[in-house]
Amino acid sequence: MPQSRKRPGHHPHHKPADIPPKQRTKGRVIFALLFGAFGFIIALFAFDGYAGMIGGILVGATIGYFVGKQMEEAARQ
Repeated sequence: MPQSRKRPGHHPHHKPADIPPKQRTKGRVIFALLFGAFGFIIALFAFDGYAGMIGGILVGATIGYFVGKQMEEAARQ
């Protein structure tokens, strides 16, 4: 197996640190949207007013953003 890297045409493995900044931001946004949607669903059943629903969306989106950011930092290492 170690000799497989010597074959012609072999492309070296890209390190996780080579993730472009645009793709990192996209991942954060996706997680923020997912957690925001889950926050909306939970707030829809937990609260009666719009203020509670907006708060649930904001809290969910904030948590999703930071989860995405932590995943990006873990991918760099």
